[in-house]
Amino acid sequence: MPANKMFERILNDLSTSAGAAGAIMIDRDGEIVASWAAGPDMQMDLIGAHHGIILSIIKDISSRHDLSTVGHVAITTDKARLVISTVKEGYCVVMALGRETPVGKALHEAGKAVERIEKEMG
Repeated sequence: MPANKMFERILNDLSTSAGAAGAIMIDRDGEIVASWAAGPDMQMDLIGAHHGIILSIIKDISSRHDLSTVGHVAITTDKARLVISTVKEGYCVVMALGRETPVGKALHEAGKAVERIEKEMG
């Protein structure tokens, strides 16, 4: 199975288990590697690109202040939640969640998905 299809399967599994509307994997340059969305209205490409930038800023701040490595970032707004997870070699996964979805469960599921992705990457 091609790698991008395997990553799509992992993102589908992640979204289903976490109760997410979608998930996207992007590389260090902001290019889409794979994505999955529950419906056609979910614009995961736009969500992933913008939140990959946020992750880069947070990682930069963390390194300047000698904080530990950033693994996950959760963002909660009045309408939605996002979980951004780091993957080796500068990749990341962004997951879009409804406001009612528990962040703890999403973080746990994201950790398992990152392990699967990194194993697939080799």
